[in-house]
Amino acid sequence: MHRRRLNPHELAPLRQCTLLYVEDDDATAYLFQTALLESGISLNLFRVVDGTAALNFLQRTGAFENAPRPDLVVLDLNLPGKSGIEVLREIREDSSLKDLTTVIFSSSRRAEDRQLSMAAGADAYFTKEPDLNQFIAAVQEICQRIPTGPILRSA
Repeated sequence: MHRRRLNPHELAPLRQCTLLYVEDDDATAYLFQTALLESGISLNLFRVVDGTAALNFLQRTGAFENAPRPDLVVLDLNLPGKSGIEVLREIREDSSLKDLTTVIFSSSRRAEDRQLSMAAGADAYFTKEPDLNQFIAAVQEICQRIPTGPILRSA
């Protein structure tokens, strides 16, 4: 399978974008970062390893009081503490976060997990593919969810 490298004109707006990746598995996080590099995607990438830290980052509390507002949140479903679904529900219930583009990136191929995620308000559901080329393609598709128009941010 040939890897599609994104056009530099497609990538330029992403350089100023911030992505929050919520993933507890170090190997998967490394693959995600490698997929970004392989695709030529340069953005501000932040990672937290559990649902509580994700909400603290998004609500700028505790150690994350100076965290930037992400343009995209990528959530794993199976997280320690609060699950990805619980985090997603809290995002959708928070008036300052509810419009944040949030996608699920999970190894689960179960239809119930996909349906539950979409019902909870996920903007999309992607599976972590075991094949590296398919994994990279999924990461590229995820990054296409990043808003590229003018982004209004609250202070």
